[in-house]
Amino acid sequence: MVIPMMIRHVVDPTAPASDTWIHTRVLVLNASYEALDEITADRAVTLLISGAAETVLERAPRFPIRSQHLVIALPETIRLVRYVYLAHVAPIGDDSRATLAGVLRRDKHRCGYCADWAHTVDHIRPRSRGGPNTWSNLVACCAPCNSGKADRTPEEAGMRLLWEPKAPDPLARKQRRIWKEYAP
Repeated sequence: MVIPMMIRHVVDPTAPASDTWIHTRVLVLNASYEALDEITADRAVTLLISGAAETVLERAPRFPIRSQHLVIALPETIRLVRYVYLAHVAPIGDDSRATLAGVLRRDKHRCGYCADWAHTVDHIRPRSRGGPNTWSNLVACCAPCNSGKADRTPEEAGMRLLWEPKAPDPLARKQRRIWKEYAP
């Protein structure tokens, strides 16, 4: 019995497969070149075809998307032709209620007094003295610092905060993540 020889294609491993290009992420810039968000490649192609966006940077290696009458290079970054005003969600205030998980995420699990790994949250002005559960009154804290400070203010305990706690800005965090990923 003769086994037919299999034909192997040389494929660039960094190029998206023809059936997975739709799931590729594309950076969207506003008309002012402000990073807005990431969208799927199929949505980006729709914006390009409709004329609502233009390609700023093509994906390397070049990956063409073909239809019967059109060939478009898969973009890495697109820019909207018209400026889009965003209805921003009301920012979180320093005096709004905070959660344990939110404070730990904001402080990156670092103690506000010694920068060690933090598992707990400390009230800067103790709850026994009317300290609220707000972003400006809570800081991530390691167990030794939390028990050492106990029911006192940082000044009374002889401790100093390494940073001023404040409410997180979700839009700024998203912008930082996008620019960290795409900036050279």
